[in-house]
Amino acid sequence: MNNSIEIPLDLPDVQVLAVDKTAKGDWLIRIESTLEGTTCRQCGCQVSQFHGFDQALRLRHLPLFEVPVFVELRPKRYRCEFCKNQPTTTQKLSWHENRSPNTKPYERWLLRMLINSTVTDVAKKLAVRDGVVMGVLNRWLAKAVNWDRFEQLAVLCVDEIALKRGHRDYVVLVTTPRSGGVEVLAVLADRQKQTVADFFASIPSRLKSTVQRVCSDMYKGFVGAAKAQLPAAKIVIDRFHVAKAYRDGADTVRKQEVKRLKGALSKAAYAEIKGAMWPFRKSPKHLKASERALLARLFIHSPKLKQAYVLREELTQIFEQAYTKSGAKCAIRAWCKRVRKSEIAAFDAFLGTVETWLDEITNYFLERLNSGFVEGFNNRVKVLKRRCYGIFDIDQIFQRLTLDTQGFQLFGSD
Repeated sequence: MNNSIEIPLDLPDVQVLAVDKTAKGDWLIRIESTLEGTTCRQCGCQVSQFHGFDQALRLRHLPLFEVPVFVELRPKRYRCEFCKNQPTTTQKLSWHENRSPNTKPYERWLLRMLINSTVTDVAKKLAVRDGVVMGVLNRWLAKAVNWDRFEQLAVLCVDEIALKRGHRDYVVLVTTPRSGGVEVLAVLADRQKQTVADFFASIPSRLKSTVQRVCSDMYKGFVGAAKAQLPAAKIVIDRFHVAKAYRDGADTVRKQEVKRLKGALSKAAYAEIKGAMWPFRKSPKHLKASERALLARLFIHSPKLKQAYVLREELTQIFEQAYTKSGAKCAIRAWCKRVRKSEIAAFDAFLGTVETWLDEITNYFLERLNSGFVEGFNNRVKVLKRRCYGIFDIDQIFQRLTLDTQGFQLFGSD
């Protein structure tokens, strides 16, 4: 009974000469090119004068039933009859990159394995050194954006993330929404205004003119850089950061009032309002019946806290409404008046924020743009940091983010 099968090698322009096993038990397939001629490395002419074979190359190829596979090829060499010194040129095949120890199909497969994984894990699985995996990564993924791939940049988003705990060693991520996801344009070494401005200045002129919006937080360095280098773009202060600012004000009131009530109420009375933090942070429409009852008991003891909760939700509703920019300005100013009447000091910092950034905040209502997708993207960066036990090289961060976000699209099955 025949229990063998034939499997195509899937390497174009070669023929199989022999199939053997190495001393380690790996498959070794000896092949030969079926192409005749090559292009002269000096004059660029097509040459066909055969000049023998180069040294044998042993290249790693796709595994077969989990057994490593190597192909061995002696590249053909050709002499140029057009050049004065008649140089020789080694024939190149489409499935191999010069100086690479692997075939291109193998490297594409390795990169798919590396998506959402670590260099060390992939190296262990394939029984290769970490440097081999990094070599593949560097051959296939650039360390900077290729602007030729873009026809326009309608929206840019700028945000920062700490590489280390305790908000240390910030890097800046510049991204753009693209094809239903996010594409990273740059990982900048620091959040200095000049660093961000230099990157904006490096954007080709044909693309600069297409930037309509720049989404950012309320950091003057980012905003100043965008205004200096992209003067035609509208600055949109991201709704996520605005919401965080006023919600922090309400949460400060909660902490103050809960601390006060803990000392003022009996243990039995305080037990009835314990555990209110998460219900307080939810919007009314997401509250369960038990959570509504808990907040009702809490608000009986603290009318001030109820007022802070109501004010917070009122501002959230303003952002949910289909206001024009001017209408949103009026609504937010009216809300600020109600806050001042309430005399809740925890909102004072946010009132100052509104005075400084109202125009940029209300640019959100022009197209209801925000960089909420960037926050999800930042979470991916955090996962990448933890998974790889910390990556501090911005070039590697750029490569790995590109791989994680676009890897299956770029290196799908051949």
